[in-house]
Amino acid sequence: MKLIQTHHLSDGKGLNQGQAASLIEIDGPADFDALFENIVRTGYYDRDYFASHSGYEPGRLVTHFLFVAEMALRLHPRRLLEVGCGRGDVLSLLRRRGVAVSGIDFSAAARSQAWPDIRDAIELGDFTEVCARYAASDRRFDLVCGFDIWEHLHPERLKPSIRAVVDASTDDALYFFVVPAFGEDAVFGESFPLEFEENRKELQARVPFRHLKAERTDPPIPASGHLIWAHTDWWERQFRSQGLQRRPALERQLHFFDRFLPYSVRSFYIFARATESAARRARALEGRRVHPLELVRMFARHPREISSHLAMDFLRKRLSAPVRSRLKRLLRRSGRG
Repeated sequence: MKLIQTHHLSDGKGLNQGQAASLIEIDGPADFDALFENIVRTGYYDRDYFASHSGYEPGRLVTHFLFVAEMALRLHPRRLLEVGCGRGDVLSLLRRRGVAVSGIDFSAAARSQAWPDIRDAIELGDFTEVCARYAASDRRFDLVCGFDIWEHLHPERLKPSIRAVVDASTDDALYFFVVPAFGEDAVFGESFPLEFEENRKELQARVPFRHLKAERTDPPIPASGHLIWAHTDWWERQFRSQGLQRRPALERQLHFFDRFLPYSVRSFYIFARATESAARRARALEGRRVHPLELVRMFARHPREISSHLAMDFLRKRLSAPVRSRLKRLLRRSGRG
């Protein structure tokens, strides 16, 4: 492993303005071991991490998780598992809607910040090991969520970790994963363009990048703790190799919510287990359009957290007059109108 100095590309895509950056050059699997050790030894995933990287504020839900929870609800979960759940914003929202939820997180700092109504549902530990225990005891879930968790894993542990969540799921299970995947995707486009020339060869070859942006250099820690940067095609292959089939039609339906999401959350995938029951469940959900009244009700349930003018303007411009009136009444009752 070595540190090199370079510059972002200057093509104007994403963050690319030609600014200087430090890269961690990976020479082999042992370098990933060393990076993970640096992350653990320095307590990288502490309270400050969640405040600076996840937008946590005491007593306030992260706004875009309101929409992520709505997306998950449209997959009609009965028993939901979120791996890498943090303090449980999504889990708390879903439990309030009657979903049986469970969460797993590696960070004790995340669990210590968990919402009181969800703390009992969050287990601390390595989610691969916890899922193996769930599978052994026949505890299974029909929706598995992972929002920005897979890229934090050692590359050699990725496939066994995917396999573990599949083994802990029902025959008709669906999977909702957010991954910072690079390059052009047939469904979600290009949320993460190539940032460094040093990674172009790997991007074109559809293999994991050898150069990771450094957030810290002493000791080296990659940006946001991400150990895997790769093209979207590579990510899809990893999930497919463990028996998961992508459902593009269902993804396109959920991309209705893109206008309410940060760009980093728009690179999401919906997979179904490779069974007829899972395919049948996915087909039944595909093509169901989001009705504006569903968003009106969500806004009324969470007036304090819905602070996005973009979201409000979107609804006001696209709702019919009767629905706009209903929105005003609901917001007035909640003290926001």
